[in-house]
Amino acid sequence: RTAQNYYILLIMTDGQFTDIYDCIGSIVEASDYPMSIIIIGVGSADFTDMERLDADKKALQFNGRKASRDIVQFVPFKKYVHCLSALPGAVLAELPRQVEEYYRKRRITPLSTEHVGAAEGASDDSSM
Repeated sequence: RTAQNYYILLIMTDGQFTDIYDCIGSIVEASDYPMSIIIIGVGSADFTDMERLDADKKALQFNGRKASRDIVQFVPFKKYVHCLSALPGAVLAELPRQVEEYYRKRRITPLSTEHVGAAEGASDDSSM
């Protein structure tokens, strides 16, 4: 059952991370796990390092180890402040690919909608 779980970490920040190298190391390690990281940059700070974490062009590396996949999506809020309706699409743009890539690389078949519904129903406690 754990193989069917996927996690999303949402970080909203108004600046850079204090230790970008430790952050890169953690992301490289996390790239093997069923998770994605979405970072929303709020304000007018220099988000150059955050854009680097969103490894769309070049895979992150730390101590000679390359990330197994891109798990970070960085979105600068100020880019969407005048068109907030476009923000959710930008925030979630890479998520389907990231989830699919994780399961495909591990040859894990997602549960059918039948199984998902049954699992959700089993966890409901209708006696309350």
